[in-house]
Amino acid sequence: MIRLARTGKKVLPGDEVAIAEEYMSGEGTYEMDGKIYASAVGELDLDPREKVAKVILDNPPVVLSEGDVVLAEVTDAKPAMAIVTVIEQEGRDRAVSSETLASVHVSKLSSSYVEDAGDVMRPGDIIRGTVIQADPSVQLSTAGPHFGVIRALCSRCRTPMERKGRQLYCEKCDRTENRKLADDYRSFMK
Repeated sequence: MIRLARTGKKVLPGDEVAIAEEYMSGEGTYEMDGKIYASAVGELDLDPREKVAKVILDNPPVVLSEGDVVLAEVTDAKPAMAIVTVIEQEGRDRAVSSETLASVHVSKLSSSYVEDAGDVMRPGDIIRGTVIQADPSVQLSTAGPHFGVIRALCSRCRTPMERKGRQLYCEKCDRTENRKLADDYRSFMK
């Protein structure tokens, strides 16, 4: 399949890139008055076979899809689910552009049975999860050893908690709490 489409030409929003009689408007472009214009900064891509003009973005937004690994902050924990705000896709520097609210159903928290999501996740916890559904709403799973809480604060004094075996310990309060911990709890944040 031979495809000589990329022009190497950098375009800015509003630049005229093609004529509507020759090309259809594709991603990163729009048509107005018989002409096609760039709607984003990037490289012009004119596909002669498909007759589509599009702009390949220089810095594309992060849009979540199934299988992505994300970091999120727990905002609420109800018996049936934890509600989280996605902070970032792991390994990407750019912020997530799609819906940032997500949920982790109690059945997707752990490989073992969990009765109440609030028993293993608390507001303020930072978790690592995998996207199991991206549309119409974002749903995560923290089942598996590498997924779960990677940083937790004491629910009483908000001091960062240390791992002691399978539990978390607050030295300030002399308090022990349970969480569904990732295998690299706290070492990830250092």
